Amino acid sequence: MKLLFMVLMLLASITNAYTQACCCTGAGANYSILPNLNKHVIGIHYTYKSYFSETKSLNPELDGMITNEQVNTLELFGRFNLNKRFQLSVFLPVSMIHERSKQSDNHVTGLGDMSFLFQYNVLDPLKCNGKKSKHQLRIGLGTKLPSGEFSKTADNLYTSSVQPGTGSIDFMANLIYTYRYNDFGFNTRIGYKLNTINKYTFKFGDKAEGAFNAFYLIKAKQVSFMPSLGLAYVHGLANRHNHQAVYLSQSDVVTGPLSFDIYFKHLAFSISALPVLYQHLSVRDFKERYSLESGLFYNF
Repeated sequence: MKLLFMVLMLLASITNAYTQACCCTGAGANYSILPNLNKHVIGIHYTYKSYFSETKSLNPELDGMITNEQVNTLELFGRFNLNKRFQLSVFLPVSMIHERSKQSDNHVTGLGDMSFLFQYNVLDPLKCNGKKSKHQLRIGLGTKLPSGEFSKTADNLYTSSVQPGTGSIDFMANLIYTYRYNDFGFNTRIGYKLNTINKYTFKFGDKAEGAFNAFYLIKAKQVSFMPSLGLAYVHGLANRHNHQAVYLSQSDVVTGPLSFDIYFKHLAFSISALPVLYQHLSVRDFKERYSLESGLFYNF
């Protein structure tokens, strides 16, 4: 069975865009841009990921066979203020997966796993505004529900590479700190995703991540522009089946997110490229090429 390394880290890095309404300005992909911390936000987020693998087999017809896979995810997002310090973020993804080789051409489209994230603002965003220096600290806890499909094939294999969901209830935690001095700043976050066993006794490996983004805010009348550059690391533990570790399923991936955000009144737009700088996958014939992200958000 071919195993796909799919990183679905919904540990959102939710910062803000307008200094008159909140503490700091954030940067980067994965919802780092969302403006006006004291307002509700709704939006849509798109992710494209490209992978390929090369089959190693004693069968000469299969040995060296290349499989290409594209994963498109369109995600509805909402962030709602429960009070001055607590926020609830909701993520509802739809995945469109295309896996192609000389022996098969598979398309899978379906609802993904819905996630909920509660965040607590440790520093009051309305009181941490200095004249030049601003900072913000948030702690988040969340859960992911098995709303997406995960099932066996007719030949009793777990085709995890073409599944919209994991079939399990999982848990998330993160810590996000943002600092800004005048128009320069940085955003850093750490997170962990704890996965549980699904009804097929399959468990995707837990994921740990760390990321850093540096940004600069450029103001032009009512429009603001914010380029950013960062570094992100994700460590994936081994998958498990029937409580046994799946051979060659752990991973380490380093990316260099490059983002450009635009803010105009109640709207925020972001586009990001995440080239792979380093990857060490136990499955040596599987590689992630790159990923792209974009999002459009409205605050009210």
